[in-house]
Amino acid sequence: MRLAFDLLLTILIELPIFAFFFKRKKRPAVLKFGLLINLISWPIAHILKISTEINVNLIEILVATGEGVGLWFLTECSWKKAFMMSVIANGISFLATSLIHFDPELFQDKQHIIIH
Repeated sequence: MRLAFDLLLTILIELPIFAFFFKRKKRPAVLKFGLLINLISWPIAHILKISTEINVNLIEILVATGEGVGLWFLTECSWKKAFMMSVIANGISFLATSLIHFDPELFQDKQHIIIH
């Protein structure tokens, strides 16, 4: 449940940041590309985190770099803009997923308490 929550949080944070960098006309395409990039990079990053001893910070740097390259190619913007978007979005989402936690029991069925 934690991984699904982190993915949702990452997408909800990063996509608006990507959209912010483009004019209204190009935003729908940027949102699709950003979602595609995240759906590819996010599982790869978590597989590396779980199955290797690679430092988490290095994995995040690799993710930001990979997403920057993807944004650069797919959105046809300058490489500086693509990498700036990627670093900002990934930095904020990494910080948020590191700090924001929830109790999985929140979604468990609980008996209703009836007060007489």
